[in-house]
Amino acid sequence: MSAPLATLARLAGIADEVASLDAACSAWLFGGSRPPPWLAGRPTIYSWLGSSDRLLRARVTRAARAAYFFAIERGAGPRHAAVVYARAVGAPARLAELGRAGRLEPPPSPTPDRLDAAIRPPVLAIHAGAGARRKRWDVGGFVEVADWWRRCGGSVLEVAGPAEAGSEPLPGALLARDLPLPDLAAVLARAALYVGNDSGVSHLAGAVGAAGVVLFGPTQARRWRPLAGRLTPLEAPGAEDPEGISLAALPPALVVATCQRVVGRLGTRAVAVSG
Repeated sequence: MSAPLATLARLAGIADEVASLDAACSAWLFGGSRPPPWLAGRPTIYSWLGSSDRLLRARVTRAARAAYFFAIERGAGPRHAAVVYARAVGAPARLAELGRAGRLEPPPSPTPDRLDAAIRPPVLAIHAGAGARRKRWDVGGFVEVADWWRRCGGSVLEVAGPAEAGSEPLPGALLARDLPLPDLAAVLARAALYVGNDSGVSHLAGAVGAAGVVLFGPTQARRWRPLAGRLTPLEAPGAEDPEGISLAALPPALVVATCQRVVGRLGTRAVAVSG
């Protein structure tokens, strides 16, 4: 996996050893001469890398006790992608179990305290980006949600990463850009409410227990929604525009109403102290 994800996987404790594909020794997978140390002892390997690469599969299979290769889940499908991945390796595959297993305790980090010094709670964290443009809600919708939250007496924090490079920040929001994933996890865990698109950041928010709303379209909530945490999926009907989810497909009033229901379930006291 990439270096940022390797850091997060190490934090989550999901493996005895975590290695980055960005490390020099990982070049062996693609033809380098020095095998990576994690191949010592000929382990059994489950891989979502190289399922369509015959040479890589042959190289790994020769070095391992056994090797199993799987395709990365993409697009529509009848089951949640996490269920498909879990079944592939023989793990428990019920949604509730996967949700519990997906919880992540955020690490100690000075970043939330630094941001708290610059913003008044309760805080709404917004992630207006996504890896694919077609999964992004019209930024005007996020502006309206942010305005609603301020009218309720809260403040707005926008989180952004490399996929949002060059995007204009939301008006009036404190911007936290390119935070390391452990620091971002700690920030999201402290937010009173989270609103974002179908993205890795939304899954991270769910993993650290955030409450809020995740917006879907054209991707399917039933297949890609975060399983951990307290996030409510909201799907835009018929949103197939390559430029992203329009305000017509997902009106801001509907998103705000869903946020109000989430806040109502939390209770005023819970929201006030979680910021």
